[in-house]
Amino acid sequence: MSPHDARPERPVLCIDMGGVFFRYSFLSALAAWADAAGTDADRLRERWQIDGPFDAFERGEITPADYLGHLRHLLGLHRLSDEQIAAGWNAIYGAVNTDLVQLLGRAEVRARFHRVVGVSNTNTLHAAFWRELYRDQLPVLDTVHCSHEIGATKPNPAFFDHVAAQYGVARSRLVLVDDIVEVTTAATELGLRAHHYLSAADLAAFLNTL
Repeated sequence: MSPHDARPERPVLCIDMGGVFFRYSFLSALAAWADAAGTDADRLRERWQIDGPFDAFERGEITPADYLGHLRHLLGLHRLSDEQIAAGWNAIYGAVNTDLVQLLGRAEVRARFHRVVGVSNTNTLHAAFWRELYRDQLPVLDTVHCSHEIGATKPNPAFFDHVAAQYGVARSRLVLVDDIVEVTTAATELGLRAHHYLSAADLAAFLNTL
């Protein structure tokens, strides 16, 4: 076996993006659309839903134009252009988790892992936007694996198998950090080590147990 064929002994740390690496809220999108359309945000909130087209968009199965058209119909935003709907769609992003970024930048943390990567259920419009918005902080991650590029979302086994295959490791060598307990529970059942993120300090304590 050549050195290039050898499997890395250290695990791969997978950091969820939205809710862990940065904050976001879909309420900000509803407010932006309401302002642009001259309507009530609460009325849009009653119509808004994470539905089949939303999931398909996150798996890269439909185009941005198709999804924006779906939003126009779903929310009754018939007076808004694709550009206006896209602007609202990308208004959800908040601050970067600076405590987490500092933790991931520590040499002793990096030394524990073969790679430190981001993992995200996202779509092409969102990913292009936040890659630019957080360009100064993203280099703390080796790369980011996005659902719309993989064709599967967390916690589908295909998502994790894709990430594991990128580094030549078994699924059990992935360590997932996510803010959604249903995702961490499902990941654990799939053989990953998983941590429900509450704070950087809590994560640091978890990493010390590995």
